[in-house]
Amino acid sequence: STKSNRLFMMDDNISEVSYELPTNDIPINLIISKDDLAKVLQEQYCGSPEIPKNLSLEDEVKILRKQLSEYKNPPSASLVVTKILMGQSCSLESFKSLNEKVELLDEAIHSGNGDAILKIVLFLSRTLRRKLFYRILQTRPQAVDHYINYLSLRLQVSECTDLLVMLGRSPEAAILQFTINVQNSSSVDIKKQKLKKIYSDYFSNLGATSFHSQIVGNYINLLEYQLAERSLNIPRSDELIDKSVLETLYYICSKHKWNTASTSTSDSHSGSAGIKITPQKFAEMHQITSGQFEWISMIERGKSQAWLDFDYIFEKKSLLNFMQKSFTIHLPIERTILKLFSLNAPEPVLNTFLSRIEDNRQRLALARKVNAKHSIVDVLVALKDRNELENYRNSLEAGTEERFYAEKAIKNLTSKMVGIKLKK
Repeated sequence: STKSNRLFMMDDNISEVSYELPTNDIPINLIISKDDLAKVLQEQYCGSPEIPKNLSLEDEVKILRKQLSEYKNPPSASLVVTKILMGQSCSLESFKSLNEKVELLDEAIHSGNGDAILKIVLFLSRTLRRKLFYRILQTRPQAVDHYINYLSLRLQVSECTDLLVMLGRSPEAAILQFTINVQNSSSVDIKKQKLKKIYSDYFSNLGATSFHSQIVGNYINLLEYQLAERSLNIPRSDELIDKSVLETLYYICSKHKWNTASTSTSDSHSGSAGIKITPQKFAEMHQITSGQFEWISMIERGKSQAWLDFDYIFEKKSLLNFMQKSFTIHLPIERTILKLFSLNAPEPVLNTFLSRIEDNRQRLALARKVNAKHSIVDVLVALKDRNELENYRNSLEAGTEERFYAEKAIKNLTSKMVGIKLKK
């Protein structure tokens, strides 16, 4: 019939259900051209909702017509971003012109939603020339940050570095190269070689900050020291490979002969340059703080039960008299004492640290907590609390050194109190 021979695509205003042909007899090429069908399928692939199964051909045609219409006439940028924010699937392929794409990106940035921004940035990266894409990003730092994070997570280092350099952010490109190679190099030898090249390319020139250059240089030195230790087949040196600065300090503390006369050289094994290194020197090279140095070396010496070496950790030479030394600590004193107690430090060691607490009540409470008997007695004497001192003396086992110490303290305190009364 005449209706049967009508080309369906010539009149978009005619309802598909008005045709008299049986639905099974309608050729697909009469409903939609091959090119337009390919575009619709491509749009579906890029995120448009799939056509539900078991639909009649008329309903399927309606859906295809609607999708084709949306493809030819893109919705507003705000509507697309709203769909993204609501988690609805939508295609960006209908945005063809540069202005449309820029408007879409700006709308996503205005929303402040990272997922929306990244989705549209990736769309632009696929559909624009690299130079034009970078030029658009140049004035949109929010979009750059999300894209950089995306690239770095996928280890697309070259593209990430090129973008940052083009944006005038070379220091960030250098740090990114450093970070990614540190985290993702499987072999320490390969990592060292890569870092040396990065250092040469980015950190050895005049434009590099001294702070970052020092960090990278120190890390390379750290790897070289670890590799040198392993090459000498030193016991436990395999465990040292790729460890942190503080873990390496712990290792050096375990190998160092603390009772040597000099603190600048020792019998420790040499690093890559053949220079002997001490814990103190290593800490200085890697900007380890005094508190970090004391904590690591204290724990290592404590676990080794080398309590006499504490003098070399906490005693510092006087600035005015180099022959005189003073006890110096940069750690929270209470935490330090509790840690020593957990390491089974002998009471004389605990007493030494307890004596640094000026507040008598605080010192007494902590001394009781770690059962430092001499310190308990000394504080009670300082508080002139004779009754409590006698009670504590009675709690001590008869015939022990601590009992004699408490009794002597009571006698001395009594003598002092009597002397004070006589003077009055």
